[in-house]
Amino acid sequence: MRKRVVQINTQLHKVTGIQHVMLDIHEALKDDFETRIAGTLPYEKVNPDLGINRKEYFRLINPLSLRNSVVIIHERRLLPLMRILEMIPGLGIKCVYVHHSEMHVNRTLSFFPKNIVAISDAGIKNLTDYFKVSPDKITKIHNCVRELEPYVPPVKPGSGEITILYPARINSGKQQIEIIRHLRGKLDKRVRILFAGTGPQHSELSELCKNDSQFVALGFRNDIEKLMRKTDYVMLFSQFEGLPISLIEAGKNGIPAICNHVGGICEIVEDGVNGFVANDWDSMLVLLNSLPSVTPEQWRKMGDEGRRLYEERFTFERFKQQYINLVEKISNA
Repeated sequence: MRKRVVQINTQLHKVTGIQHVMLDIHEALKDDFETRIAGTLPYEKVNPDLGINRKEYFRLINPLSLRNSVVIIHERRLLPLMRILEMIPGLGIKCVYVHHSEMHVNRTLSFFPKNIVAISDAGIKNLTDYFKVSPDKITKIHNCVRELEPYVPPVKPGSGEITILYPARINSGKQQIEIIRHLRGKLDKRVRILFAGTGPQHSELSELCKNDSQFVALGFRNDIEKLMRKTDYVMLFSQFEGLPISLIEAGKNGIPAICNHVGGICEIVEDGVNGFVANDWDSMLVLLNSLPSVTPEQWRKMGDEGRRLYEERFTFERFKQQYINLVEKISNA
């Protein structure tokens, strides 16, 4: 009988990087294990853009339905429940927690299991230094982006404008509102930023972008990679991050990135190699205004380096084998 693997996420009304990672894990394990996705919502309320098949989903009402499963969770608030379930004799539950982002709250109330996945070195440091987790409990597995079509190097748009795609959930942590407030009236007229996504600050962002050709609110888009290949750069300037899927997608598509070094971003973007890094508002303004002077040759070289790093660190094949190895190890322990 194949081992059963269940992933739990209570936020399946959203489409964020965490849900993308969950779906990638599901895809990676489904050929070797019996895999299911569990949530607290009725299936009809699961976001259809996640593409979760009804047969692969069940609503988690009774925790005993997790019997004899390796359970992968993506939310720290579920850890106390999972610890209790793991301790029930005969239930046969083994928990894996995926640590998606650095956290610095509720240290004494965090009950980590024996098996933890950290997606970056920054995540490992956060677990060991702040939460005092033993390193032997942690397995590092980078996030990935699946490649569904053969790679074709992009061609730099030749319009004379610099178009930057900022694909992220619209909230205070991603700082879209602050970007406009800090850059408006100072940004080179040839530079334009497209914000793709939705979230709690979407209405405010849309209002700020009205009648402004340099800042455009696109709303939710399900064609992010297609958009990337029509732009010059992909940008994030967040207060905190884990290992952002959008920057991995940029590397996969050979598009240079613009970002600050928070979380695990330094494992995706190297300053001057496959993109540019600025860590404060003044430096970011200088950087953005310098973009029109980047030559097509420099741009292409950065894109090539981004692609090289993607192939080295972030492919689905590498991700898949690491998760298979981890689940087999846990199942046989």
